[in-house]
Amino acid sequence: MFVPEWMRANAYRILRLSASATSSEVHKAAASMRRAALLGVAGPSEGDVPALGEVPRTEADIRTAVGRLGNPAHRLTDRLFWFHMRRQPQEANPIASPSQAASKEPDGIAVRHDEALGGLFSAMETGLDDAGVAVWVQALRTWNSVITDDDCWALSLAIEEEGAFEPAALPSEVEALREAAVGLAAEPLVVAARDALSCEDIATASRIMRALDELADTGIFWTAIAQRDIASPAAERVRALCLTIYEELKSNIVQSQDAGAANKYPCDAAIKRFRSEVEPALSKVLRLVHPDHELAQQSREEAALCLSCIATNYTWADDFITAENLREEALKLARDTLGAIRIEDGLTQIRESARKQRVFGEPITSLPSLTTFNGFGCMLYGDSDHDPETSSYTTTHYVVALFLPIFPLARYRVISAGGGQYRFLGKLPLSKGDRWHIGTSMTIIAALFLGPMISSNQDSVSSYAPHSTSNYGSEGAPQQRDKVEDASTSPARHDLGEATAPVPGTTAISSNRSQLGELKARIDSGRAKLGLLHIQLKPVIDELTNIKGRIEALSAELKSLDDRQKAGLEIDIDDYNAKVKSHNSLVNKQRALIAANRDEMQTYNDLDEKDSAMVEQYNSLLRSAR
Repeated sequence: MFVPEWMRANAYRILRLSASATSSEVHKAAASMRRAALLGVAGPSEGDVPALGEVPRTEADIRTAVGRLGNPAHRLTDRLFWFHMRRQPQEANPIASPSQAASKEPDGIAVRHDEALGGLFSAMETGLDDAGVAVWVQALRTWNSVITDDDCWALSLAIEEEGAFEPAALPSEVEALREAAVGLAAEPLVVAARDALSCEDIATASRIMRALDELADTGIFWTAIAQRDIASPAAERVRALCLTIYEELKSNIVQSQDAGAANKYPCDAAIKRFRSEVEPALSKVLRLVHPDHELAQQSREEAALCLSCIATNYTWADDFITAENLREEALKLARDTLGAIRIEDGLTQIRESARKQRVFGEPITSLPSLTTFNGFGCMLYGDSDHDPETSSYTTTHYVVALFLPIFPLARYRVISAGGGQYRFLGKLPLSKGDRWHIGTSMTIIAALFLGPMISSNQDSVSSYAPHSTSNYGSEGAPQQRDKVEDASTSPARHDLGEATAPVPGTTAISSNRSQLGELKARIDSGRAKLGLLHIQLKPVIDELTNIKGRIEALSAELKSLDDRQKAGLEIDIDDYNAKVKSHNSLVNKQRALIAANRDEMQTYNDLDEKDSAMVEQYNSLLRSAR
C-alpha cells in the first residue's frame, strides 16, 4: 500500500529516536547516524517498522531530518506519528526523559498512543477486501480516540518544553494538527481508493468510500474532504465528457428550418456518445458517493443539462418527439438541482410541438396510391387514435390481394372526405403490430406471386421490359446495369388468331408459345424473389448510401484541410483528428453492413443477371413468333 513520503521519511524514524527525545538528543543521534552511514553499518532494524518501506539514511536525508525537527509544525507531526516507547537498537542506550518515564504506566497516554499507531501501521499491511478495510476502520477509530484525548497533546507540549526545542510550537499549530490528525492517518487508504478508481476497480473504491461513511462520527470534516478527494476525478470526467459532447454538437448543427435531415445525424451521434460514455461515467460517480452527495448532485446536473442540450438540438432535426422524451429523462436526472428549473421550462415549450408531431406525424411529399385492379393494389385499412380537434384518425396503407390486407406500407393521419376520398395530414411510423405483420406477410406475398405463375397456358404473350430495380454492387450503392431490349412498345397482347386449315409454321408457333409461357412463369417467379429481397435490402442500401455520402463529405473536408496545411496555413488539429476519427468509424460501419448482408446482395445480383438473360431470351422468341 502507498505510504506518504512524510510518513516514510519521519525524522524520528531516520534518526532512530523516540518521539520523546530532546533537542540535544536529536543532534547527538544525527552525529551518530552520520558516522554509522559513513561506515556502512546503518542497516535496517525491526524498530524501523518495515511496513513503512526502506528508511532513507544518506547524509542529505539526515540533514533533512534535523531540519524537520527544527520546524515546529513538522516536529509536531513527526512526533505524533512515531513511537514514544519504542525500543532502541542494542548498540544505543534507551532514551528515558522524565515525561516518558511518567508515561510508562500501563494506562498512560503514551502507551495508548503507541498501540494506536501500531494499529495504523499494521493496517497498511492488510488487503483492501472487506476484512482489510474493516481493519482500517477499527485502526482509525482507535487513533481518533487517542488524538481526541487532551492528555495526548499535553504530553506533546510537555516534550516541547522539556526538550528545549527552539522555536517552540505554538498552541495554534498544535490545534491545527489535532484537527488534521485522523485525515493524515487515513491518507494511505484515500490514495488506495484513488488508485483503485484509476484502474477501474470500482468495487474497491466503493468499499473504501463506505468505510469513510462509517467513520463520519470521527470527524465529518475530514471524511468529507477524503471522499471528495477520491470521487472528484470521476465527477470531473462526467463534466469533461458533457462539455465535449456539447461543443461537438453545437459545431455540427445547422440552425436552419430546411436542415432537419442534415441535423439528424449529429444529434444521433451525440445521444449515442451520451449513452456509451456519459452514462457509465455518471454511474461510476453514483456508485462512489451517496445520491444526495454534493458531487453526485453536480454530476447528475451536468449529465441532465447535456441531455437537455441534445434534446434542444433534436428540434433542429424536426424530431420533437425525441426532444420531448430526452427532456423528460433529463428532468428526472436533474431532480433537486437548479438545472431542473431550466430543463422544465424548455420541456414546457416543446410539449405542444411534440404533441402535434405525435398526432400528425411527418409531412408527406406525395400522396400514396389508393388504386386497385380486380382486388389487387393498395388501400387504407383501420381507424384508430381519433383526434376530436381535427376530426382525424390514423389508418394503415396496405398492399391488398383480393381486397385482403397483406403488407403494411405506412401509417397516416387522415380526415375522411367521404366517397373514398381522404385528406392526408401526415405520415406516422408503423406500429409494433404492423412490423409483426410485415414478417408474417412475407410468405403470403411469395405465395401470391408464385400462385398465378404456375399456369402457362395463356392465349397470348407479352414482351418483357428489363427489370426496373437497380442491382446492388459490392460497395452497397445502387449500380445501373445496361438495359436489354425493351418491348414495351409492342401491343400488350398478341393475338395469334384461329386457323381453319393447317398453316405453314404452325408447329413452330405452338412451340414458341409453349417456351414463352414457360419463360414467363420463370421470369415472374424470379421477380417475386427479387421483390422480397428488395424489401429486405432497401433499408440496408439506404443506410449505405447515406454513409457513402457522409464519407465523401468528410473526405472532401479532410482534403481541404490537407491542402490548407500544405499551403502553410494553420488548421485546427483537434478538429482534423475528430474528422479522421468520424471518417474511419463510418468506413468501418460501411464494411460491417456490407459483410453482414453480402450473401443477400450476391443472391440479388445473381437473380438480376438471370432475369436479364431470360428477358433477352423472351424478347428474342417473341420477335421470331411475329
